[in-house]
Amino acid sequence: MSDTPQQAETEAGTKAPTAKETTQTSAAATPTAEDAPAKLVVKKGIAWIHLDDPQKSVNTLSTRYFQWFEAQLEALAAQPLKAMVFISDKPGYFIVGADIEELQAFDDPAQVLEVIRRGHVFTRRFADLPFPVIAAIDGVCLGGGLELALACDYRIATDAPHTKLGVPEVQLGLYPGLGGTQRLPRLIGVPAALDLILTGKQVSARKAKRLGLVDEVCHPSVLRQAVAKVVGWGKPGTEDSVPQKKAKSSFSKMAGDLLARTPGAKRLVYDKARQTVLKKTGGHYPAPLKAIEVVKEGMMLPLDEALELEAKGFSELVVTDVAKGLISIFFAKNEVEGRAAKIAKGSRHVDHVGVLGAGFMGSGVAQVLAYKGYQITLKDRDHVALGRGLKHCNNLFAELVKRRKLTPVEQKLAMSRIVPRIDYEGFERVPFIIEAVFEDVDVKHEVIRQAEAAGSDDMIFASNTSTIPIGRLAEASKRPENFIGMHFFSPVHKMPLLEIIKTKKTSKSTLATTVEIGRRMGKTVIVVNDGPGFFTSRVLGPFVNEALWCLSQGASIDQIDRALTGWGWPVGPLALLDEVGIDIANHAGEVMREAAGDRIETSPIFQRMIDAGRLGRKGGRGFYDYSSKPKKVDASVYGVIGWQEGKVDKEEIVERCWMQMLNETALCIEDGIIENPNDIDIGVIFGFGFPPFRGGILREADKLGLDYVVGRLETYAAAYGDRFKPAQLLSDMAKQGKTFHS
Repeated sequence: MSDTPQQAETEAGTKAPTAKETTQTSAAATPTAEDAPAKLVVKKGIAWIHLDDPQKSVNTLSTRYFQWFEAQLEALAAQPLKAMVFISDKPGYFIVGADIEELQAFDDPAQVLEVIRRGHVFTRRFADLPFPVIAAIDGVCLGGGLELALACDYRIATDAPHTKLGVPEVQLGLYPGLGGTQRLPRLIGVPAALDLILTGKQVSARKAKRLGLVDEVCHPSVLRQAVAKVVGWGKPGTEDSVPQKKAKSSFSKMAGDLLARTPGAKRLVYDKARQTVLKKTGGHYPAPLKAIEVVKEGMMLPLDEALELEAKGFSELVVTDVAKGLISIFFAKNEVEGRAAKIAKGSRHVDHVGVLGAGFMGSGVAQVLAYKGYQITLKDRDHVALGRGLKHCNNLFAELVKRRKLTPVEQKLAMSRIVPRIDYEGFERVPFIIEAVFEDVDVKHEVIRQAEAAGSDDMIFASNTSTIPIGRLAEASKRPENFIGMHFFSPVHKMPLLEIIKTKKTSKSTLATTVEIGRRMGKTVIVVNDGPGFFTSRVLGPFVNEALWCLSQGASIDQIDRALTGWGWPVGPLALLDEVGIDIANHAGEVMREAAGDRIETSPIFQRMIDAGRLGRKGGRGFYDYSSKPKKVDASVYGVIGWQEGKVDKEEIVERCWMQMLNETALCIEDGIIENPNDIDIGVIFGFGFPPFRGGILREADKLGLDYVVGRLETYAAAYGDRFKPAQLLSDMAKQGKTFHS
């Protein structure tokens, strides 16, 4: 679920109607011609519904649409038409889903149910029209947009790269609520439908054609001609229809019905889907489990009854804490990315980037940049190191070919953009450099001096570091105004966050250009001020350090990691330490200790593990043994750290770890490192997997109440020492009854 809300999205920032407003059905509520979300044009016997909401940059389904559509259907039903066609006038977008702001405004399932039933009545009317209803899809068609298309008789999609189809509601803690759980399996079969519903994945038009999801694929320039062809097929089920044109979909429907009704197949399909969901989510997300149940039961019912089953389940999910949390992330991400876009407006044009260091991180950065179209000069100390880096890049591109994201020809073209070098020849023409060498100040200083000597006077230098203050690194720079930090997360090609660190001397142009490169790489960018550990590394450190203190006080490795994964983390803190490298984590801690002094009390387990040569996965042994699969706890580690069993319950483990992170977050705010609550919540979720369904660390604190949080920190401080002393900000906000999110 960590990939949550990274799909094409509805526009944030529009005014959400109140629940009372959304349920109005009077004539006065119907949109006027000026603000109508669509326009009707009847030409040569075809009613063209032009989707183009003037109030938004993209089309989203809402009660405004339902009101307008209902009025048009009344007039069109009696006309001698050949067809009705939905087509979008917004380039690159059909309908991107439901109006999430409207859904967020509801706090009563009955209100949601009324709106969903209204949508079902509207889409069911398509079947009663005497002429075919066609969805002409050019652009993003997601969620309610695809469900609208599913209610049509035919679907045509263009083969443009921007045309994507899917039902990503699961990423918002929901499932498709406008017929998707019922029409989709009836059209393409239960297994394929569940795959789309439970993952939220998007497919291209050609993949949709193979699934039977669309009837025709065409070039965008001939979309209207393709519509004319489909109009000739007639209304399905009538005497003049051309049934063989729907043969593939009919076969898929029969297969889906068979799977849904055969006892053995039901067990295989639905039980396997449930097991997969539970393995991925730990049971924290009710929507996918409810979706399986609704599909399973609905396939045994007539469509009308199945849609009512879907509507009731959907209306219950909308008001859950999980959906509210995930929807809050959706809006937070939009807000964060909107601010990043504004910062990037003053950027310089860059099409060539130098990457210094071809290790795992550097080659990962180079690969993503090359994939996004940049020319790359990749430098390392020798050909052996470069060879390893290029091999890693090629392997990542090969994986994209395997997943059909690239063709073999495109893979070769992308690799050709990466030029390897063991010297600085040609760097005078490189406008932007990203340094990803060993995490050592002296090493980085030397690289900075060499690169600036070889580069142009206006070259921007970005250092990829997880903890070293950027101002300290910039001491070696002749042009500190062109110096900035880019903290990537590993692996670069998968992790969505980029933390950009500016110093007091960093120029606006340097910041804008760096942010734009991050956005072009596909990253969600947060900008923070300089300081040891910046934001993400600084707050992650106390989290894993407290897990080690729990271990030293008698909690077992299994108990600690299970407690935190049971709370919603993707991996436990000790497994995370093994992945990062215990020596690397300890080095990051040393940077923080140097700045914070006695406030940070580091567990002695760090040094004991390092002394024993147990550095984590890279060495084959850490807290876990990696000599066989799956990994298992290495029992011998208990002797290494001098462990004695004690009693620490899982609730205490969870609270101590995440509240230490929260306390450090408050200290970051006090120190001026970061201030926007959305940046903080997006940072902890996208950076290292804070449980998304909780909405972020600040939303979790708000939900519990800061008075409760401060009380628990004071209790732990009395028991375990001053490292739990509440930040002044938390104490003040608790006394004043404030929250981080209004």
